[in-house]
Amino acid sequence: MILHILDGGAIEIRDWSAFDPAAPPGRPRLLSDPCFLIVHENGVLLWDAGLPDSARNRPNGMPVGEHAVFHVKRALREELADLGFAPDDVDLVGLSHLHRDHVGNLALFSSATLLVQDDELSVATGPRANAMGYDPQACIAAVAMKKVQLLGDHDVFGDGSVVVLRLPGHTIGSQALLVRLPETGPVLLSGDLAHSRANWRSRAVPALNLDAERTVTSLEAADRLAASEGAQIWVQHDRAQMEALSRMAPFC
Repeated sequence: MILHILDGGAIEIRDWSAFDPAAPPGRPRLLSDPCFLIVHENGVLLWDAGLPDSARNRPNGMPVGEHAVFHVKRALREELADLGFAPDDVDLVGLSHLHRDHVGNLALFSSATLLVQDDELSVATGPRANAMGYDPQACIAAVAMKKVQLLGDHDVFGDGSVVVLRLPGHTIGSQALLVRLPETGPVLLSGDLAHSRANWRSRAVPALNLDAERTVTSLEAADRLAASEGAQIWVQHDRAQMEALSRMAPFC
């Protein structure tokens, strides 16, 4: 089994205090937005689908509301091609949740099967989607895909090597991915449980999270799991961590 890290783009946050209440108001921060390609003997899984390729090569990025700007240097399709894969080679797509920075290129993978929590899909494509922070247009591809709608944890390949973990709080159906690599050891891809390693340690909860109490409960559960497994925790939006890991990839 091999895990590749793909550069799904970067997110310019104009006011980091929205994500960390202890931060000075108005201070910007750049977040990573990676995708992960997991090649298993029984299939190929893409974890998260990055920022939309339509943001590519815009000198000033793609503004999203008042508080964020999306930046994309390379198309996800090109990154896959560098590894010898086409979008149709991807059998499964797992999404940590359905916010727009994680579904940007979902339409590329129309032949894949989507792994998503049932309540996450219902809310993100339902009448309250906008009020709950989703972009219904960005989720159209999810509706059309073949799906396994989950009601909790899920053993992806049936051998314990790749397990979806339900860890709500950021959204109603947020999930993380535990990958038990044969040489590297177990790795937890944390989705948006936290947006930086410092926030993880301090239990800082972004203002946009659905449920602060459940977020902290999920963080504590993830810490217990990581300790019991001896797992590395990869905070997907932590740019420094992801850049360092990208230089070391792929992982076996």
